[in-house]
Amino acid sequence: ATPETDFQAINSLLIRYFEYTFSYWLSENDPLEWFGREISGPLPPKISALFKPISHSHISSCRMKLHEIISREDDNSPATLEKLLCLPGYGEIVGLYKGLPDRLFESADNEKLKHQYKLIFLFHNMNIAGLSGIHEETLREVNRIISWLIEHEDIEHIRLLIQKTFKILRKSVEKFPGTALKSVLNMGKGVYMTDESDLVDFFNEQVVHLGFQTPDFTGISDDWQIQSNLSHIRNIRTWMELVKLNPKWSKKLLSALIIHLSLGGVLIKDTDLFPRDITGFLNSDIRPVYNLAKQLLRLFPSYFNEIGAEGRLRDISTDIDEVCNRRDVLIHFMRKQSHVESSNRIIPLIEIILDFWRTKSKEGLKPYLPQSIYDRIEPEGPYIDGVNKVINRIFEIRGLDGISGLLSLKEDWPAEIAGKLPEEDRLDIERVAKAVSFYKLLNRKYSLSACEIDDYITQVQSTIPLNLSGLRKTLSAKETFRKTAGLLGILQQLKNIILLPETFEIHEDIYRKRHIAAGIPSMYGSYREAKFDAMGLTFRLESLVNTLFEELVEDFDLNFITHDTFYRIYKHLKLFNQALNIDGIPTREFESQLELFRRALRIKMITFTQYLDIFRGFTQAVRNIVSDYFNNIHQRNLMEIADYLPSDKLLPKYIRESDNLKELYHKVSEIFLRDTIASSLGLQRLDLFLTRISHTLHEQAEKLHIDKHYFLLSYNPGNIVTSISEPDTKLLDIVHLGNKGLNMVKMKGLGLPVPPGFIVTTEVFRCRELIESYPPANENFRKQVDREISHLEKLTGRTFGSPENSLLVSVRSGAAVSQPGMMDSYLNVGMNEEIVSGIIKQTGEEWFAWDCYRRFLQSYGMSFGLVRDKFDAIIDGFKKKYSASFKRDFSPKQMKEVAMAYKEIIRSNGIRVEESPGEQLYIAIRRVLNSWNSAKAITYRKIIGISDDWGTAVTVQAMVFGNLSRQSGSGVLFTHSPKVTPDLLRPWGDYTTGNQGEDVVSGLVTTHPISIYQAKMENRPAEFALENRFPEIYCSLRKIAKVLIYEDRWAPQDIEFTFEGPREKDLYILQTRNMEIRERKKFPAFEGTSGMKEKFLGHGIGVSGGALSGRVVFSLDDISRWRKTEPETPLILVRGDTVPDDIKEISAADGLLTARGGATSHAAIVADRLEKTCVAGCNDLVCLERDRKFQLNQKVVNAGEFISIDGSEGSVYLGKMKVSERVG
Repeated sequence: ATPETDFQAINSLLIRYFEYTFSYWLSENDPLEWFGREISGPLPPKISALFKPISHSHISSCRMKLHEIISREDDNSPATLEKLLCLPGYGEIVGLYKGLPDRLFESADNEKLKHQYKLIFLFHNMNIAGLSGIHEETLREVNRIISWLIEHEDIEHIRLLIQKTFKILRKSVEKFPGTALKSVLNMGKGVYMTDESDLVDFFNEQVVHLGFQTPDFTGISDDWQIQSNLSHIRNIRTWMELVKLNPKWSKKLLSALIIHLSLGGVLIKDTDLFPRDITGFLNSDIRPVYNLAKQLLRLFPSYFNEIGAEGRLRDISTDIDEVCNRRDVLIHFMRKQSHVESSNRIIPLIEIILDFWRTKSKEGLKPYLPQSIYDRIEPEGPYIDGVNKVINRIFEIRGLDGISGLLSLKEDWPAEIAGKLPEEDRLDIERVAKAVSFYKLLNRKYSLSACEIDDYITQVQSTIPLNLSGLRKTLSAKETFRKTAGLLGILQQLKNIILLPETFEIHEDIYRKRHIAAGIPSMYGSYREAKFDAMGLTFRLESLVNTLFEELVEDFDLNFITHDTFYRIYKHLKLFNQALNIDGIPTREFESQLELFRRALRIKMITFTQYLDIFRGFTQAVRNIVSDYFNNIHQRNLMEIADYLPSDKLLPKYIRESDNLKELYHKVSEIFLRDTIASSLGLQRLDLFLTRISHTLHEQAEKLHIDKHYFLLSYNPGNIVTSISEPDTKLLDIVHLGNKGLNMVKMKGLGLPVPPGFIVTTEVFRCRELIESYPPANENFRKQVDREISHLEKLTGRTFGSPENSLLVSVRSGAAVSQPGMMDSYLNVGMNEEIVSGIIKQTGEEWFAWDCYRRFLQSYGMSFGLVRDKFDAIIDGFKKKYSASFKRDFSPKQMKEVAMAYKEIIRSNGIRVEESPGEQLYIAIRRVLNSWNSAKAITYRKIIGISDDWGTAVTVQAMVFGNLSRQSGSGVLFTHSPKVTPDLLRPWGDYTTGNQGEDVVSGLVTTHPISIYQAKMENRPAEFALENRFPEIYCSLRKIAKVLIYEDRWAPQDIEFTFEGPREKDLYILQTRNMEIRERKKFPAFEGTSGMKEKFLGHGIGVSGGALSGRVVFSLDDISRWRKTEPETPLILVRGDTVPDDIKEISAADGLLTARGGATSHAAIVADRLEKTCVAGCNDLVCLERDRKFQLNQKVVNAGEFISIDGSEGSVYLGKMKVSERVG
C-alpha cells in the first residue's frame, strides 16, 4: 500500500463482516454443549478439544479481540487491517464445522462410537441454516454413515436414526431431491437387510410421509424437449427398488406409489428405457402381492418394444408432414417432438391437434406448444379449413361423441368419406387418414387397449416362451363364452411365465444420435424380454377379456331363473373365479361359496331361500374382496396423500371448481377406487352379474307363492354318516358336513392333531321326522352310528359305555352358516356314576372324573331347557359353603357333591337323566338337531338374516381333556391379531389351564394371553402367556397356523384347542372357523308389523347401514328445506345412479336409494365410507328427478313423502316404519 491508501473503507467492511459472523455463530447452539447433551454423558478431553475452534467461548474471545481492535486501533491503519485478517471468517468457521465430523470419527475410541459421533454432528450441521452450502454433501455423508449403523446397531436405535434422518430429508428433499432419494434407497437397502418386518414397515411409513415427486409437466420447449420434473422418474425407480427388496413387506409403499401415479399422473419418456425397470421388478418375488403389483404395473405407459418413433410411427409422422411440404407448423412440430423425445404425453398432443382440426379452437394447444409455435398457429387458412371439413364429416356420418371415437374407424373409412366429398378435398382426406393412423399407432404403443392385438402378438411372439398360435385361434372364436375361457387359459400361462423364479435373456438394441438442426440427442432401438412382453400381452388381453365379460353379462337371459339357469350361472361364475385368481386375488371365500353352490345344485331339496342365501354370500364375498384388496389396502394412504397433495398436482378428472376440501377428498377417493377396481380383471363385471341375479331372485321370491320355491325332498341313507379320518368323498362339502365338520376333515387330511370321530350329516336333519317316525329308517341310522362308534373305539383303544378304559365323546352342532353358541353341545357323553368310578380307578384323578360328570350333566340339563343360572347358583353355593374361590379349590368329594346336586336339579325339574351311554348318545344327537329350532337359534338367524332351511350336521368326537390337571388346558387362537397389521400371521387369543374349551368360549373363566407380544399390547402379565408357560404347545399352534394359512392358503382362522399336557403330543385341535376380522357395528332394524307386506315397494341390494325411515329428497334445496323445518327427520336421497358430483347430496342426506349399482358402485364405495344407509340396484325404480318424484311397484312417491329402506337386506317400503337397534 502507498502512503495515500485509504484503509478506512476496507476496515469498516471487515468489521461489519466479522460482527455479523461472530453474532450469527453465537446465536446458534454452542456445538460443544449440544454434543454433550446428545451423547448423554461426559466427553473425553480429546473429544472436547476438537470443539474449541467453534465453541461459543472461542468465538466470544474472537469477538472480544474484534472489539479491542475497534477501540484501540486507528480504523484507517494498515496494522488494523492486518489484525482483522487474523480473525476467523465465516467461510473458515464453515470449514471447521464441515471438517469436525471426520475429526470426531478419527478421535473416537471404537468403530461404533466413531460412526455415532460423526452422525450426531452431521445431523447438527443439517439443522444449521448457515451451513446450507454444504447440506447436499452432508446429506450424502449421512447416508453413508446410516448405512453402516443399520448393519451394526440395535433395532430401537436404528428406528431413532431413521426418524432423525427423515426429519432432515423432509427439509431438504425439495432442494436436493436426487440426493434425498438416493439416501432413501441406500438406507432402505440396509433396513430391509435387517429382516425385521416391523422396522421395514416403519421405514416405509417414513418414505411415504417424505412425499412424492409429481411429473409437473409444463409443456414442450422450442427444441422439442419435454419440460417436466426430472426427479419424477427417479422417485418411481427408487420406490420400485425398495419394493423389490421384499415385495411382501412393501404393501404400504406399493399402495402409496399406485395412489401418487393415479392422482398426479405418470410421465415416462422412451429415452428413460423404463422397460428395464419393469423387467427388474418382475424378476423380484411379487407372487405374494401379485394383485397389488399389477395395480402398479397397469399405470406404466411402457409396454412397447420400439424405442422412439421407429418403423410405421416414423414413416407416418414423416408422411403427414411431407404432404404439406413441412409448411404446417403444428404438424411439423408434432413430427419433430415424436422423433426427438417421444413419451405417453404425445397421445394428448395428437388428440388436441385432431380436436383443433374439428373445432378450429386453438386454446387447448397452449399447454403443449412453445409460445413461439403457438403464436404462429392460425385457426383459418389452407392448413385447417380442409381438414376441418373432413373430420366434421366423419363425426356426422359415424355419429362419434369424441376424438377417441376415431380409434374405432376401420381401415377403409377414407374411401367411404371420399365418396361424399368433392375431389379437391382428397389431399385433406389423406392428411386426416394419416393423422388417425398415427393416433392409432400411438394408442397401441402407450395404452393397454386390445386395439390391433394381432400386430402386437406378432411383435412379441418370438420372445415369450409360449406357443401363441393357439391364441390367434382363440381370438377368432365366435362364441363369447368359449373365447373368454380360452383367453383366461392363456392368461394363466402368461402369469406362470411372469412368476417364474428364473430370469430371461434381454434383447436390447439401443442407438443414440444427435439431431443436426438443433444438436439435440435422441434415442431409438428396441427392447425385448420374456416377462416384460408377457406382462404387456397380459394387460392387453385382460382389456379384451373385460369387454367379453361385459358381453356375457349383458347377453345372459335373467328374466326368469330356473334350475337350468343356475347351472349356466355356475359355469359363468367359475370363469369369474378363474379371472380373480389370475389377477392375484385368492378367492377362498368366493370359492367356498362356489363349492356350496355346486353342491346345492346336486341336492334336489335345496330351497329357494337357501339359493337367496347363497347369492347373498356371493355378494358378500365380492364386497370383502373390494374391501380387502382395494379399500383397506389404500384407504389410509389415500387419506394422507389426498390431504397433503396440492390440488394443482391432481389430474384434471379429480378437480372441480366448487369442491371444498372434504368433498375433494371423497371425490378423489371415489374416482381412484372406482377406476382401480374397474381396471382389475372381471371384478366389476362380476358385481354387475351378481346384482342382476339377486334382483331376479328377489323378484321371483316376491311374485311366486312359497310352495313353488321348494324342490322335492329326497332322502338318501347313504349320505347320513361319515368318518372324520376316512371321509366319504361324495360328502366332502359344507352342505352335508357343515362348516365345522368340513374343517375337521380337511385338517385331519393335512395331518393335524384332530380328535377322531364322525359326522352325522345334514341329510339326517332334513329327514329327521322320517328317521324318527319310520322304524326301518331309524334302525338304519342307529346301525350306521354304531358302526362309527366301533371304528372310533379301534382308533382310540377305548370302549364306549364300559367302566374299564371308557371312551367319552363330545356331540356338537355344525351348520354350513356358522351360528356360534346358538345350538346345544354335549361334553363327556357316555358317563354315569359307574363309569365315573371306572375313570377314577383308571386315572387316579377323582376330582377330574367328577368334574367331567358335572359338565356332562350341565350340558344335558341345558339341552332340556334348564338355564345356566340354575347350575351357576348351585356351584356358587358350594363355593360359599367351602370358602372356595375357584372350582379347582374343591376337594374331590366336594366336586362329587356339586355333580350330584346338578343331577338332582335336573330330576327335580321333571327331566329323566339317561344312564345308558348308548341312549345318551342318541339323545344328544337328537337334542342337538332339535336345537336348530330353539328360540335363541331362530332369533339369531332372523337378526342375521340366515335361512331357517339349512339345518345342522352333528360332529361326534372322542373327548380330550383340558381339565385333566394344572398342566392341561384349553383356549382359542386367532391366527391374525385383530389389533395390529391384519395381513401378518401373529398368534393371538386366550387360554386357561385346568378347564375345557367350553369355559373359554363361554367366557366363564379368567384367561391368559397366547403370545408375549399380545400380553404387552394388552398390558397383561407376560409370564402367564402360553408362549412362556407352555412353549411347546405355543410352537405347535404356530406351526399349525402356518400350515393352514401359508401352505394351504386358508383365510385367517379362529382355532379352538385343548392340551392334556405340556408337550406337543398332548395338543388337539377341536375346531376352526374363519375369523370375523371386519368391524361389526350396531345397526337399526324394522320392528315387524302386520302391515309390512302392504307397504312393500321393491327390493334392491343392501349396501350399508340398517333400517331407515325418512322423507324423500332429490336435491340440496330439498335437504336444506327439511333440515330447517324438521331437523331430526332422516332424509333419503333418490337417484337413478350415482356419480362423483352427487357427493354433496350424499353427504348431506341420511340415506340413499338408487336404481343401479352394486358392491363396486359409487353407492357402495362412498355411502359406506360416509356411514350412510344405502340400497342400490333397485332395478324397477324409475327416478324422475326433474319432476321430484319416483315410481316403484306402480306407486308414485313425491319429494317430501316418507319411505323406509333397509341397507342390510335391500327392502324398500312406502311410508314411515318403527325402527329399533340390534347388533350386526
